[in-house]
Amino acid sequence: MEFAGKVAIVTGASRGIGRAVAEMLAERGASLVLVGMDRARIGAVAGEIGRGTVSVAGDVARAETARAAVDAAVATFGTLDILANIAGAFPTALLQDTSDEQFAQSIATNLQGTFAFCRAALPVMRGQGGAAIVNMSSMAARFPTPGLSVYGASKAGVEAFSRSIAAEVAPEVRVNVVAAGPTATETVRALIEADTTGATAAVTKSLPLGRLAKPREIAEVVLFLASDRASCMTGQVVHANCGGLMP
Repeated sequence: MEFAGKVAIVTGASRGIGRAVAEMLAERGASLVLVGMDRARIGAVAGEIGRGTVSVAGDVARAETARAAVDAAVATFGTLDILANIAGAFPTALLQDTSDEQFAQSIATNLQGTFAFCRAALPVMRGQGGAAIVNMSSMAARFPTPGLSVYGASKAGVEAFSRSIAAEVAPEVRVNVVAAGPTATETVRALIEADTTGATAAVTKSLPLGRLAKPREIAEVVLFLASDRASCMTGQVVHANCGGLMP
């Protein structure tokens, strides 16, 4: 029970990597505030995880959603030790086909959402001792990929933002980043199934490990950075991508 007595907020917890992070934190003893856009879906996930779990529905890019999540953690559990910013928007389009709406959604969810939750959480977390923030990036932040220019830019922003605030809030709070590669989430599986050219499947086969990461594999890295085992790590970007990028 590595996280017994710890309280965590997990955004994007209704599916994919976020849900895996939430489930594994609960398995290891944490109390949880789960955040998702769809009220019914995030409530159902909280119900499935069970005791010690509450949910907050809302857009992660909005300051009021972040404040509601932090308030729920303090009101329900008395503290906040861990923030895992996992929620993400994943537009895939060549630049000339990218709409203003796709650009705005990617920046809002991936970068502004991370900003909003860090800003809301830090006043509570700085007084706890041993607190940790883990933000989610992607190998697309460093690996040029046609069709992912906006997504990659938003994730590069997450990395730069995280390093800066890590310097601001040390030693009270550690701030690290997981840069994930292609992962077998619902979104990625749907992209593969919809790709009639076979190009997406070819990218998967080209990874040195020859497969997509599993959501729980990425979640293991998130949990490591959130744990006391990573107590000397802050301002770091940890790559988990089946060998797709070896910086």
